[in-house]
Amino acid sequence: MTVIGYFSRQAVDARAGNRGQATALFLVVAGTVVALIFASIQFHQVAVGRVASANAVDAVALSAATWEARGLNLIAALNDGVIQCLRAIRWICLVWAAMALAAAFGAGIPPFLEYTKQAKRLVSGYWKTAHTLVAWSEKIRKATPYLVLAETAELSRKKNVTGILFPCNPGGPHDGRNTLELHLEPGPPVRLIDAIAPISQIPIRLRRIRFLKKAAKAVLSALDAALCTIAGSDPGPIRMLTPEKDLPERQRVRFTGFQVVRPLPIPFPGESGKRKVFAESEAEPFGGGSAEMTWRSRLLEGGARESGTSR
Repeated sequence: MTVIGYFSRQAVDARAGNRGQATALFLVVAGTVVALIFASIQFHQVAVGRVASANAVDAVALSAATWEARGLNLIAALNDGVIQCLRAIRWICLVWAAMALAAAFGAGIPPFLEYTKQAKRLVSGYWKTAHTLVAWSEKIRKATPYLVLAETAELSRKKNVTGILFPCNPGGPHDGRNTLELHLEPGPPVRLIDAIAPISQIPIRLRRIRFLKKAAKAVLSALDAALCTIAGSDPGPIRMLTPEKDLPERQRVRFTGFQVVRPLPIPFPGESGKRKVFAESEAEPFGGGSAEMTWRSRLLEGGARESGTSR
């Protein structure tokens, strides 16, 4: 006997006056409807949990990459400051060289001597400032991974998601796989002698003149004393931090975590206990340069984001 035939016979019996036969039909239909409703509610809750878990994991991964981009932007700003210091030294030396040549031929010796005192102080000050900015860049490079981990922990708590960030070692071997540090490397060295080249070449050119006048000798004496003072206070060459060639492949973070979906207070079979909804997301900083403050962050697509459930 088919199910349709059974329901048809129940309906005929009910019309024939067989009281109570419709109750069985009603209970079967009502139970089926209630079960479908409960199943729809449960499936909806699981779907909402998956979306919430994926969004939370995306937010954590993107936040980690954003803090890396902020660190890179700050280092780029410091590198730009170093470049401005070197540019200021270059212009000071150009003006200094022009005044030295004029004074060597007897024009404007007093202004040259006065400018020499100021130039010596300015060049040394700008060079020390450039060294300080480079030292700050190195400190930021070392501190950024710890800021990333702190932000990941705080945002995970706010988003109610439990997980782990990869890579998670803030200061391991610089191999590009198991360390969270910014993948930067020291650039080519910039020496003080190169920065002050416009003025350091003037004594060499003046000494090539066979018969020096008294004014030229005074200029040489002042330049030699000033350049010796500047060279004596030189702490060494400057090497600004620059992105490594394979930074786009190395500077990536991946966060894997889960949120707990609490069971609904409904008598649904097999739904006892909490359900864990897993998700994974990968992000990276991109753009910018060694002195360009345009680093940004983005999520990576193409299989990096996955989700699943587990009880």
